[in-house]
Amino acid sequence: MLLVDQKASGLLFKINFAREEIAKIKSPDEILINYLEDLKIWLNKLENQVRKNQELFKQFVTTTNFIEKDHLRDEPQRRLLADILRVCRDVERDFYLGVDAFLPLISVWFHQRSDEGTRRQHKLLVSFIQDMLKLSNIPEVTMVILGETHACLPLYWGKTTRHIVFATLSEIKNLRRWGLLAHEMGHAFYDLNFEEFYLNVIPQVIRKLAETKPINIKPSEFEDTIYIWATKWVPELAADCFAIKNMGPSFLTQFMLIALDSEPDRVEPSHPPTNLRVKFMIDVLESLELSDVNVESYRNIWDAYSRSVSHPSSRYILNEEVVNEALNGINSIVQDSPIKNKWNDIFKAREFLSQGMMPDKDLISIVSATALVDPTINLCPIYETLLERYASNHDSF
Repeated sequence: MLLVDQKASGLLFKINFAREEIAKIKSPDEILINYLEDLKIWLNKLENQVRKNQELFKQFVTTTNFIEKDHLRDEPQRRLLADILRVCRDVERDFYLGVDAFLPLISVWFHQRSDEGTRRQHKLLVSFIQDMLKLSNIPEVTMVILGETHACLPLYWGKTTRHIVFATLSEIKNLRRWGLLAHEMGHAFYDLNFEEFYLNVIPQVIRKLAETKPINIKPSEFEDTIYIWATKWVPELAADCFAIKNMGPSFLTQFMLIALDSEPDRVEPSHPPTNLRVKFMIDVLESLELSDVNVESYRNIWDAYSRSVSHPSSRYILNEEVVNEALNGINSIVQDSPIKNKWNDIFKAREFLSQGMMPDKDLISIVSATALVDPTINLCPIYETLLERYASNHDSF
């Protein structure tokens, strides 16, 4: 059997394995059903791709008398073989990213939904996430997994994109930290609106990078800079903008806590410098003009630390014109600001929490308010009350 045939057989084996695993699932809940239906459709499409590619390779071998003892010299034949191999690579990559990454999480989902130690906490968090998605007009029900860190896993199943939100297990009882999950939902927003960013932000950023490119920059560094901005920094900054426009100062205060370190201007390929991110968030918050929010105090608090330890970078990737082009474009696409409609409820909830009382408000308003009260206030009774309200022992999934 030729290598390409073996490759195809291996891919079909993986696809059948996934189908068998799905068939074993008993009584999936409503959220999981949505994922499984989309996944089954995607597996059918992957199988069709593999089988069509198999047939194409079979015809290729017959037409060219291809054997695995000599390389091809005819350019059209070489291109056709490259296309066949590319399909194999793409299917394997899609399976790895969309199926191998997802299947093991199903058992984790079931466990956290049913285990006595996590069941109620998990249900409360899921309620918060779903309420946030509705508030943000994101048409998606999302699985939530308690894990090691906040994250958002995209599942690209053809034209359908699903997401799984991860929350830090050790912070499940810390309501103040829940607002950080708005950033992860911001990644879902970016994926759902990718075409708009791709057409209206990324080209402008690339154009600015070209216009401001230093004479002595190497072509490889220029290409790397474009890649970082287009695939990493723009999505991260878009998620930050989304988080501020949904959670306002509740997100900002908690982000400043986790972002506080000795190198606020450090450049990393995966994320923009924290100084850039925080300053962008503060500017976005200021533009919202929320009542009784002292934006300047946030700016002063951050500067007190960052200016004391920062070493501003003159690197080309942080050219001011490029940064401004990106931030302005992102801000124009992330238009909705749900925090404006929620702010009065959040503000009133904060007043109750400051007095140690449970607010008669919705879950999002209460969680948002917890990040704004005195950090010495014990919110454990509030958390227990929310568990009883949204995930009592009498509730079923």
